[in-house]
Amino acid sequence: MTEQIDWNDEVARIRDLRASRARVGPGSRPAVVVVDFQKAFTEHEHIGPGTAVALAHTAELLRAARAAGVPVIYLVMILDSLDDRMLAQRVRSSLTERCERGDPWTDISPAVAPEPSDHIVEKTVASGFYNTRLHDLLQELGVDEVVMTGTSTSGCVRATVVDAAYRDYRVSIVEECCDDFRALSGEVSLWDMQDRFGDVVSKRWMLDRLASIAADREQEAVAR
Repeated sequence: MTEQIDWNDEVARIRDLRASRARVGPGSRPAVVVVDFQKAFTEHEHIGPGTAVALAHTAELLRAARAAGVPVIYLVMILDSLDDRMLAQRVRSSLTERCERGDPWTDISPAVAPEPSDHIVEKTVASGFYNTRLHDLLQELGVDEVVMTGTSTSGCVRATVVDAAYRDYRVSIVEECCDDFRALSGEVSLWDMQDRFGDVVSKRWMLDRLASIAADREQEAVAR
């Protein structure tokens, strides 16, 4: 008889593993990437209370990033035709059905509204790097680290993290600023990303880091 897995124990185990896993470490020139915090993915019928919490945490992080002069980049799912979607999403029902250009569902959530100085990159699949200008933009900005926020943790966030790691960016995933209405998938993906691709960090740690960057920037301005 196959031994039954206690999933509560398994989640506790991977959280312990995630906390003890060796860190890659941050870069020196970060950018904050906001993945798919659009109405289609933040106001749909399956969201839980965690979505609003993640949006609020992200809004706080974005204010700190802008104050530190750290670039903010929004990834948005925009389709000129629903036929542009990958096969699985054309076959199965998917929230991407609400992502056709001009549909109000594609609007970025007002809880994390972009500022004029921010950058917006359109995409058509989960990864923000696939057939987009994201890599070129990061290179133009001199970025060596992506600070990841957004939804869903197990889908578009993870896909973008994987592709960032493949391009040798340092990756910091801010736990409180990521959302997944598939709770178990989100938890497992945080462990997977910490294990293989980057560092899962707390919002407090990242806010302190951004405050330090802002202070350094202010000192440099005074020195000039």
